[in-house]
Amino acid sequence: MKTYQFMWRMMRYRPGLYLIDGIFWTLIHLSPLVPGLIAKSFFDSLDQATPGQFSVWWVVAWLVMTALARVLLIVGGALADIRHRFIMSAWLRRNLLARILERPGARALPEAPGEAISRFRDDA
Repeated sequence: MKTYQFMWRMMRYRPGLYLIDGIFWTLIHLSPLVPGLIAKSFFDSLDQATPGQFSVWWVVAWLVMTALARVLLIVGGALADIRHRFIMSAWLRRNLLARILERPGARALPEAPGEAISRFRDDA
């Protein structure tokens, strides 16, 4: 099986969870742009002839709200990512065990039992 086929099957197993995880982490990685946009609008308002449009306290309030929103995004992304990773890992382990149990009893595992345990734990 090729890598893209494997990844496609993993995405199709739980598409909603995969999509939620992807959306959260896309927003997390885009969120550092927001304070820059706030600072840009503040400095643009200083250049214009209309004084008082943005005060320093409004900018501070917007930056604090942005930081809190980013923290909430990171917490939500972490929760979605933890669930996503554990579900996919459990699915891979289940499929690996099912494949081993399908083989004849004398040839179930070609390597030592310790290596098989390591493979179940680390490689999934």
